[in-house]
Amino acid sequence: MSNHDSQLDEVFAAYRAACPEVEPGRSFMPGLWARIEARRRAEAVFYRWANSFAGAAAAVVLLLGLLLYQQPQPLPQRAYIEKLTDEISEDHFLEAAYLAQASSNKGR
Repeated sequence: MSNHDSQLDEVFAAYRAACPEVEPGRSFMPGLWARIEARRRAEAVFYRWANSFAGAAAAVVLLLGLLLYQQPQPLPQRAYIEKLTDEISEDHFLEAAYLAQASSNKGR
């Protein structure tokens, strides 16, 4: 066990040499709190910006949704050929109705 204890003592000694002790003075705690508050302020600015951005994005989505909901849907445009075939079929229907009426009037 003494071998492990001596190795552990060496590790602690190396740690003490690498990290010198901080001597607390008059400005130790105020300086520590100033560093903590500076970090908190930076995070607070980021969170405030992120919350504002999320709120603005939600407002834009709602606005676009309302605009799309209220906008009337355009009627589908019909092709020129479809319009022509409708006119031709109406003309044939009217011609057939005229001929049927004329033939029924002859029989009277």
